[in-house]
Amino acid sequence: MRWRWMMLALPFCIGAGTDPGARLPMEVGVLSCTLAQAIDPQMSAQSGAASEARQVLCTFTPARDGAEETYVGSLKSISAGRTLSENTALLWMVRAPVGTKATPGLLEQTYAADLAAPPGHSAPLVGEHNNDITLHTMSEQKEGSASMHERPALAFAITAIELKLRASTS
Repeated sequence: MRWRWMMLALPFCIGAGTDPGARLPMEVGVLSCTLAQAIDPQMSAQSGAASEARQVLCTFTPARDGAEETYVGSLKSISAGRTLSENTALLWMVRAPVGTKATPGLLEQTYAADLAAPPGHSAPLVGEHNNDITLHTMSEQKEGSASMHERPALAFAITAIELKLRASTS
């Protein structure tokens, strides 16, 4: 009798609950951006907070399957008294939940700095429309990386970036 109940309950137990690893973030690709001209240089010069906004041209290269994409947009930053120069390159590792496919326009949204990031670390940028997609700077060195020397702290912090799909090679 006991076996009969177990056999009846087994299919429900197997399907019950979700895979706890299904929402864990994984790397889905790399976003490389080049800074272009300042959007409003007079506003940046007058601002006491040393903040600025710049146009960006970005390329997203998927880690697995998917087309390389080009994005355009704007980037907002706060700096320690100096402006960012044109043609500065920035790299981010793009993370999303396990199983996320690199579909056209995947990154098209506004991202803002995660205010919960620990002090002294670059804050990841979190998608405002889809907060499962995050951008993590690749400027910080981790133990075991090719360079054992610590890089100096960045003289600026990215507070937001807005991306719009310009082209896809699919």
